[in-house]
Amino acid sequence: GYFGIVGSAAHALVMESVLKDKKIKIDFSDRMAVFETFRKLHPVLKDKYFLKTKDEDDDPYEATHIDALICNPNGIFGIYSLREVSEYTRFWAIGSGSEYALGAMFALYDRLKSPEDIARAGVEAGSEFNTASSLPLTMYTVDLKKA
Repeated sequence: GYFGIVGSAAHALVMESVLKDKKIKIDFSDRMAVFETFRKLHPVLKDKYFLKTKDEDDDPYEATHIDALICNPNGIFGIYSLREVSEYTRFWAIGSGSEYALGAMFALYDRLKSPEDIARAGVEAGSEFNTASSLPLTMYTVDLKKA
């Protein structure tokens, strides 16, 4: 599967280190497993990687400040700063340009035949209309498990 992080570039290196650590059990098999993985990672991120958890005073939980998208044979999972985890069944976009990407993918979902074409249209729309996004695009595919 694939793990895409948006926001601070520092998160990419930290998560690469965490994901390679064999002592940390990583489970991205379903929505609850992703949530539990990030719940268990939070103290590790604070203690070993010096994550600053403070955001807004009225936040209900400490923040990880990580927004990410996981795509693997089990599905598409969005991870958000307060450890919210959402599961998506058709498509999703995260980060700069995501609102344009989502609109393009929604508009074309029933018209295009391949997931690659739908994803490409989303990335191209996000890159066209958001100045913080740009091409080129590198695309990877994942075969989903049968339900």
